[in-house]
Amino acid sequence: MNALEVKHLIKCFDGKEVVSDISFNVEKGQLLALLGPSGCGKTTTLRMIAGLDTQNDGEIWIEGVLASHGSKSLIPQRLRHIGMVFQDLALWPHMTVCENIEFGLKAKGLAKTERQKKIDAVLTKVKMQKYANEYPSRLSGGQQQLIAIARAIVTEPKLLLMDEPLSNIDVKLREEVRQEIRRIQHETQITTVYVTHDQEDAFLLANKVVVMNAGKVEQIGNTEEIYSFPKSLFVANFVGESNVIEVKIVGKDKVSTPWGEFACNTKGHEKESAFLFFRPHQARIEKGGQFDGVIVNRNFVIDGYMYRISTSGGEIKVQDLAKYEVGQSVKFSIKKMEVLFF
Repeated sequence: MNALEVKHLIKCFDGKEVVSDISFNVEKGQLLALLGPSGCGKTTTLRMIAGLDTQNDGEIWIEGVLASHGSKSLIPQRLRHIGMVFQDLALWPHMTVCENIEFGLKAKGLAKTERQKKIDAVLTKVKMQKYANEYPSRLSGGQQQLIAIARAIVTEPKLLLMDEPLSNIDVKLREEVRQEIRRIQHETQITTVYVTHDQEDAFLLANKVVVMNAGKVEQIGNTEEIYSFPKSLFVANFVGESNVIEVKIVGKDKVSTPWGEFACNTKGHEKESAFLFFRPHQARIEKGGQFDGVIVNRNFVIDGYMYRISTSGGEIKVQDLAKYEVGQSVKFSIKKMEVLFF
């Protein structure tokens, strides 16, 4: 069952479309990531799902019920039963952790004993029981993130919407909180839409990724599909490190490249323009390699070195374990490649 369906959603500001005819769905219990650069319409989409902004056209369905149609909101924001974690967290500084979490429960009219029971349970879920009486200012950034999540899920919402929740914390803490978000989402099975520009967040957390660019959906798929089989030039260049080189198909399974002709699976296409696509780790610097080049840049990475190599077809990126010097002439081979048609 789909917990959320977004159909042909359009949003305009000052006559300009900032979200253009986007559609996707999220199965119950899944975490879907909206991934894309700043200004691509991710947060606007999230706000329309929440009912905080009104779309110009399209439909939003929540657990099979039509929440908005065209420019008309059929279910107001307060009745959509959605939990939200904002980028700035929006914790009330004058309230304790317990009081912050209790706020939504009071709004639902629960008795005090029932409220306390739910607060204790959710603090246990996020492993923050001992901070119940602390004020947000006395917590670390990561702890504040967990309290914001606790406040969002304590009312057991139909959907949890998260807008760049890790963007304001440092790298080490980000990894720890990311793991906690993953654990909490898996344990609670709350259907979640997670907005991020960070590919690592999307790839480590999401069951499904929607890549957005300039208000449009470029590709929808699981992380392996998005990484290995991009469906547009934007996705190929945006997701991960990549090499995308324009080539021409000159015969069955034969392509003409800036380095000459060689055999490659062309998927039945003939005599068309295409792109040769490979990741830096899918190439190797080696004696007797297929192609010649000169190293123009070297950066240390965890799994060896990332090189930029100048070739007759322009610069390419190659990841290799061995250390070579800038200015050194080398030979390289492409171990795995895809011919893509955009």
